[in-house]
Amino acid sequence: MSKFQDKELQKDIQAIIDRTNGLKDYGIKVQVQKGEVHLMGLVDTLHERRQLHELVSRVSGIKSIENGVTISTDGQINDGEVTAEVYEELENNGVNLKHIGAESIGGTVYLRGRSNNQEEINNAIEAATRARGVRDVISQVDREEIFRDKDVEEMSLKEIFHSQVNNDREEENYKDGLS
Repeated sequence: MSKFQDKELQKDIQAIIDRTNGLKDYGIKVQVQKGEVHLMGLVDTLHERRQLHELVSRVSGIKSIENGVTISTDGQINDGEVTAEVYEELENNGVNLKHIGAESIGGTVYLRGRSNNQEEINNAIEAATRARGVRDVISQVDREEIFRDKDVEEMSLKEIFHSQVNNDREEENYKDGLS
């Protein structure tokens, strides 16, 4: 790829970023060398960083993207505050908090719980990326369908525990039968 092509590609990508609501106010800079795009700057959320990457990846003629954009907040935010913001986003986006919860450790959010609904899990992941201070989201939501007879909300903690213990026993018996 020629330097002229790199400059044109750089100009096109910068123009797209500069006219995209939610990204244009950050002053994100683009450099292109041999078809490789380098993005630099700051955004407030992981969602915005991912949105930028998705937007740039649609441009034809790109060999690769190095997303050097960092996530920064106004001032310092601790894990407790990140977790609180994630819960707010989960609730605002229709995630059932009886199914999925969150914990932030060092800016990485771990989603935990049980849901048999993949759409709910995806919605929780997307909602968590919108919270300030989130640097990554890892879903540890269990999709096991251990709740055959009752809805999750109707089961007591004791019933949930016993159903899991019974599943563990069934697995052990199954493994023993294979020996």
